Parts: sequence; structure tokens; C-alpha cells
Amino acid sequence: MSQDLLSRHLRSVMGALCVMALGGCDVAKFTADSTAGLFSRAAPAFESYWDYDLAGEAVPATIVQLEGILRVVPDNDAILAQLSQAYVAYAYGWIEVEVEELEFEGEYTEANDQRQRARTMYLRAMDLTRHRIRLWHPNVDDAVGGSIEGLEAWLRDEFAAEGDAEILFWHGYAWGSYINTAKDDMEAIADLAYAKAFVTRSIELDPDYYNASGYTFMGVAVASEMAGDMDEAKLYFEKALARTEGRALQTHVNMARYYAVKTGNRELFDKLLNEVMDADDPLPEARLANRMARERAALYIENADQLF
Repeated sequence: MSQDLLSRHLRSVMGALCVMALGGCDVAKFTADSTAGLFSRAAPAFESYWDYDLAGEAVPATIVQLEGILRVVPDNDAILAQLSQAYVAYAYGWIEVEVEELEFEGEYTEANDQRQRARTMYLRAMDLTRHRIRLWHPNVDDAVGGSIEGLEAWLRDEFAAEGDAEILFWHGYAWGSYINTAKDDMEAIADLAYAKAFVTRSIELDPDYYNASGYTFMGVAVASEMAGDMDEAKLYFEKALARTEGRALQTHVNMARYYAVKTGNRELFDKLLNEVMDADDPLPEARLANRMARERAALYIENADQLF
């Protein structure tokens, strides 16, 4: 090989190595971004999964995996969305069920320990969803730090697309769920109006998002307030039932637990929960959520005398 040819060959090899070296620092990011897309595409399969126990065993590993990916791509919207929703799903669908089971059994110390776990997960979901909003709306913290009227005006100005309902719902839901597990924290309870503002704007943009869960959330939130307007709470639950034609069973369970119990309506309580237990597979795309509802319904039916 001539000296000139050898020189050109070495320059080509070194050039390729330099490209690989420069690009190497982005390989992990590229892989993480690609994985994020995969998680997003796979999410509907989890929503329609049928085995409640197996799903509950799988979620913690998914959370740990997503946290690892987020370390590499901290601003990836898809990972932020999937991770926050995984925390909410696990805290509500499994940990809070255990909390209530322990309370019915009189195991209050252990119940409080598990409630703290749920609270921590909701707080993490709240932080993740706030970060998502902050990426596109950097002044969100200023809006939240002001008056409720100012926040409501800011939400109307900043969010106008139907697709915005998703991020608003999950931030408000995580925040409201955190408050619901911190009922001894008056400072947290004082923020409920702010959490409701996010969900209210979500409903305005897309009332059907996530099987009208915004209405169900509002029903629970209003009914849980110390001086909650139970007629208003009932109206929210009825709207959720109407928009889903009664196929999203979480609404039945929450209306039974938070409205029927608080108003002392045992007949309605029994009716709603029996409808859940008698349902077959009314909404395949929300099959897992409906399985969660069945678990809760069975628990409440078994312990109804403690609730009334």
C-alpha cells in the first residue's frame, strides 16, 4: 500500500472513530428516547390487561425501570407521562386498597405506614407532572403560587387545546390524591382548590378524557370536603356515569364510597357496588381499571357495616 493511500485510509478510520466517539455520549439518550416511544405504544395493553394480581406485581418493576430511563432523559415527555401514571395507578389500585383492608381489620399503625407510601408516590407523580407542565409553561410555579382566581385565569390562557386535558388531569389527580392521603396536614388540604382547578380545566377541554375520570375526581373531591356540597358531588358522579354509559366502574365504586356513605344512603351503596360485581367486561380498553373497581367493591361490600 502506497504511503499516500495508507495516509488516506488512516484518516478515514480516524474520522469514523471520531464520529463514533462524539456520538457515543448520545447512544444512551437515543436508546432511552426510543424506549420511551415503546412504552407509550405498549400502554394500552396494560390498560386492557385482565389479571389484577399479576398487574400489581409488575407495576413496581416498571416504575423502577422508568425511573432509570428518566435519569438519562429527564425531559422526555412520554417517560414523564408513563412514570407519573404508573405511580398513581399503583398507589390507588394496590397500596390504598391495602390501607383500607388494614383499617377494617383495626391494624391502624401498619395502615398509616402504607398510607405514607401512597402519599410519597402521589407526591412523586405530582412533581413529575409539574415538571412536564414546566417544560412548556415555565411560569406554572408563579401561577400556582398566586391566588386561585389567578390560577384559573392562567389555565384558561395557557391551555386551549383538547389534547391539553391529559396533562392537566394527571397533575390535578396526583395533587388531589396526595391531599386525600394527608388529611392531617391542613396546609396540604388548603391546596385542594388548586388541584381542582387543574381538573376543572381538563374537563372543560375534554370531558370524556380517560373515561370521564375528571368528573369522578371532582365528585370525590367535593364529597371529601368538610362542608362538601353533596348535591354538587352527586351531579359530578352522575355526569361521569352518563358519559361512560355506566361502563367505567370506578365511578360506581367512588360514588358508593364517598357519596352514598357520607349521605347514609345504604340502598344506593348496595346498588352501585352490586352493579360492579355483576358486570362482566363492559369496557375492554379499561379492563384493568374495572378489575381494580371490582376489588374495591368486594372490600366495601364485605365491610359495609363498618362504613354505615
